[in-house]
Amino acid sequence: MLHGHGDDGYQYKQAIVANFSSNVWFGGKSENLKQHLFDNWDTIHSYPEASAESLVDTLAICLNVNKNQIIATNGATEAFYLIAQCFSKSNSSIIIPTFSEYEDACRVNKHKLFYINWAELTSKTIFEEGLVWICNPNNPNGNILESDELEEMLKINSKSIFVIDEAYIDFTDEINSCIDLLDKYENFILVKSLTKNFSIPGLRLGYLISNKVLVQNIQFCKAPWTVNSLAIEAGKFLLANKTDFLPPVNYYKSETKKFQKNLQKISGLQIHPSKTSFFLVELEESSAFELKKFLISNFGILIRDAANFRGLNSCYFRLATQTKEKNQILIDALIQWSKLNT
Repeated sequence: MLHGHGDDGYQYKQAIVANFSSNVWFGGKSENLKQHLFDNWDTIHSYPEASAESLVDTLAICLNVNKNQIIATNGATEAFYLIAQCFSKSNSSIIIPTFSEYEDACRVNKHKLFYINWAELTSKTIFEEGLVWICNPNNPNGNILESDELEEMLKINSKSIFVIDEAYIDFTDEINSCIDLLDKYENFILVKSLTKNFSIPGLRLGYLISNKVLVQNIQFCKAPWTVNSLAIEAGKFLLANKTDFLPPVNYYKSETKKFQKNLQKISGLQIHPSKTSFFLVELEESSAFELKKFLISNFGILIRDAANFRGLNSCYFRLATQTKEKNQILIDALIQWSKLNT
């Protein structure tokens, strides 16, 4: 899906005053990282490492895994397409609503698709043999799957390979990464993103981890040089200084509760619970498309129309908590909208 994602402000002529459409950590901009990239500017005059080897080495040390278990990718999205290509024409079960690129990657590679709603998912769910795609925490609704629930699924679905996307794991304190399960189960691929939590989506940086056999098979599908030189340098710098850059979960959690509480006071909105700093809002009337147009035209505010998430409809939009001041700008705008529409 080339279009239809969040953070599409580039399509509008208006200046964006407040961007609630992207669930990237809004406070992650760093002058230190900027200077580090300037210091390494000359690396762009040579080809990057074919497989981002130095970044893979750094990740292996940080994660305490063998470097042969890791593939560095051009964002987590490249990992999804590589996995789908490696298992071309397989069955794929996708837990919806969720990130659209799982489905798109599978369609390109001729998978037979099955869909299961999050509301119907349990640790006892039996899947079609093939791949199982789970975003944990899930985008767009902030749902989570506990590690013991996932482990039970891995046990009873031993002939399926689970692709677990942990792009938003640093946006919650309700669960920890399930990386420890890699030592226990062979039917498991973990995909991680360095763009959401470190606020560098424009650099496109992610990686996958699994057992050596699966990684070798997936690596066979990978083109060289997909991770550019500056992204490699950024990744190593951020991993070495990650405590200075990761989102403050306690702040996010507290501010999200306040934000949702104030939104609940506005007529015409239903706020859905979430374990993360982003969450779904459902309109009782009108459509998210019309609301998005109203907000961008009148206030320069951007929200995420969630109608194109499979399993949702035109009444849904997603918000990601911003600063207290920007949250209030949206609240005031929604109050005006509510008066005009209810």
